[in-house]
Amino acid sequence: MKTDSGTSRFIRLWAGAALTAVLGVMGFPPAAVAQGVVPQVSCYQRATEGGLDDSLAAQLCRGARSSTPAECFVRAQDEGSLTQSQAVQLCQFAAPDEDPAGCYLQARQQTFTDPSRVLQLCQPAVQHCPGNVE
Repeated sequence: MKTDSGTSRFIRLWAGAALTAVLGVMGFPPAAVAQGVVPQVSCYQRATEGGLDDSLAAQLCRGARSSTPAECFVRAQDEGSLTQSQAVQLCQFAAPDEDPAGCYLQARQQTFTDPSRVLQLCQPAVQHCPGNVE
């Protein structure tokens, strides 16, 4: 049985604390960081538990800052009449303060708009980071 030296254990602890601090500064939820689960992974896990295949789950959760896209997907699938691809389109990039599934469901009940137009209406905006700013 191999044991770690005190130095390597210290380095691992320091690296873990540094990663936690960096993820906290980047805006990742402290609970997810503390548990060691980054938002994309928790999103992916929730999406696959909700019946989404691996490829679409990865697409849905790419860049996710919480499990909100997966929660949105599950709700859209349970309560709406969307295909999996449409639900991914609706929920991808959803932030915790947004409810694209609720928007879609409400808009479909209150209007006779084409479903593809309702998807466009209710999709969250894609957040882009600025490139080289001079």
